[in-house]
Amino acid sequence: MRQTVLWAGAGLGGLCLLWAVATHVLGLTPLVFTSGSMAPQIAAGDLALAESAPARAVAVGDVVSVVNAAGVRVTHRVVDVDPVDATSVVLSLKGDANARPDAEAYNVREVERVVTSVPAAGYVVAAVGTPAGRFAAGAGLGLCLVLLVPWGRGGAPAGSRAGVHRRAHPHRARRSMSSAGRGAAALVAVALAVAPSSSRAVPTDASFTDDGTLASTSSARTIGSQAQPVCANVDGVLVLGNIARVTWSQVASDQEYAWVLRRTDNGTAVASGTAGTGQAAGTTVQVDLGTGLLGTNTNYDLVVTARLASSPTWVAATSTTTPVRRASILIIGAAVRCGHT
Repeated sequence: MRQTVLWAGAGLGGLCLLWAVATHVLGLTPLVFTSGSMAPQIAAGDLALAESAPARAVAVGDVVSVVNAAGVRVTHRVVDVDPVDATSVVLSLKGDANARPDAEAYNVREVERVVTSVPAAGYVVAAVGTPAGRFAAGAGLGLCLVLLVPWGRGGAPAGSRAGVHRRAHPHRARRSMSSAGRGAAALVAVALAVAPSSSRAVPTDASFTDDGTLASTSSARTIGSQAQPVCANVDGVLVLGNIARVTWSQVASDQEYAWVLRRTDNGTAVASGTAGTGQAAGTTVQVDLGTGLLGTNTNYDLVVTARLASSPTWVAATSTTTPVRRASILIIGAAVRCGHT
């Protein structure tokens, strides 16, 4: 039993050493997946390791981690890359298990690109990261150190079979316990040294439509989608400032809405934002689309997705799409109008 506990501690020390090498020496970022939108390749509870990469080096098919407008880290697969300048791109991301791309387009200069993942390891990291988990890990490693200290004559209780064996073969026993003890002690010491920082993995969520998460900080609930928005043409002065105003009713006071405007011809996202945050249920949520958002006279789709304001990665199962267009008005200006041409 003593040897089993010691080698278990040694194994933990070895894992902690590998963890330290991966995170501190190689500079990899550990990511704990808290939803299953990247299943089956990366499931909820898996641990991924990611490397920093310039946005211009990202290609379609890469799995990358970015921080969205709400400050939440999202890790999904790249489905479209639109260069902005020499260092920036706009990424469209989609979870492998999701039916549609993320509602938000991500304008980034640098990303964390996933290089590998370990099934179910995120559960262990998440557990060790809690106060109770850190206490249990520390207590277990402390027990290993206690067991490394010989007790009784020859390192065993007097009269025990182990003690008799050591007395019969003193040199063999001393060599065996010395080598095993030194190896286990070294690895346990490593575990104690690096364990306090080994659980500092970054939680990463994803736009997923179910209620299951690894962390239990949110209660399960269903995010209700908004009704189909109503679009109205709002005229400015002398055809200047003509906009399309899109409105709908707030579903619940703890929800908000992520919107993204995409060209219908190629799906490129040209603008995105959030609406309805903090509004009471039943009030009118409004998005005004002006010519400053749309630089080309063509058709666009406004895609709106409801999500939980306190946890923006919990989204409704369906989105709404409202058609709009940018059009020239006479010869002196342009306007955004409802509907496609």
